Amino acid sequence: METQKIYNLVILDASGSMEVIYNQALTGVNETLATISRAQETHPELQQYVTLASFSAGDDFLNRIYSAKPIAEARNITSADYPLLGCTALYDAMGTCISELQQRVCHGDRVLVTIITDGYENASRTWNGRQIKSLVQELRQMGWTFTYIGADQDVEKVAGEIGVCNALRFSANAEETAAMFEKEGRSRTRFYDKVCCEMRAPDASLAESDDYFADDDTPEALEDILKSEAKGPR
Repeated sequence: METQKIYNLVILDASGSMEVIYNQALTGVNETLATISRAQETHPELQQYVTLASFSAGDDFLNRIYSAKPIAEARNITSADYPLLGCTALYDAMGTCISELQQRVCHGDRVLVTIITDGYENASRTWNGRQIKSLVQELRQMGWTFTYIGADQDVEKVAGEIGVCNALRFSANAEETAAMFEKEGRSRTRFYDKVCCEMRAPDASLAESDDYFADDDTPEALEDILKSEAKGPR
């Protein structure tokens, strides 16, 4: 059976302001792990790996919970795995996590990067926005998919500043945070379905689209999109 490796990178804000939605964020991340696990069962041809890191600021700004671990070996995380501390070194978290994952990814592997934050970058020491945007744009051309999920901000503007075209906004309250994770789960499942369709249509374009969070992609619609892509640019 032909197989396809998928590396799921989740970069999660662990700054102090996340306390308002902490329980929902913790539950939501575990729901994300469950979604990846279900996809592995539904599509055994997809070999799912997960890298999960939370970030704050300071000398120990990055908390590597999982590093390219097979999803079958990833348990639910607890509050001990996800402590909150300090400010928001978003650029440093992205640059470090993406660079580390680059060392593992081979040609033909698929990568889905998910960034979840309730605030703006304010504490990075090593990476800046220009460097992150350049890195993201380079990897998008190689087939990586990036999504940015932000609370109470102009997510399209912020995501655009770091080269990301798939963005989702939510409000930092319990109800909207739970709804956001539900939507992300649906979008993630649809992404995996599309990868499976692409495996059956090897001439389809692997370029990232800007409709990751769209809610109207039925399996039939995915097939039509892939047939169109295989014929060339629309």
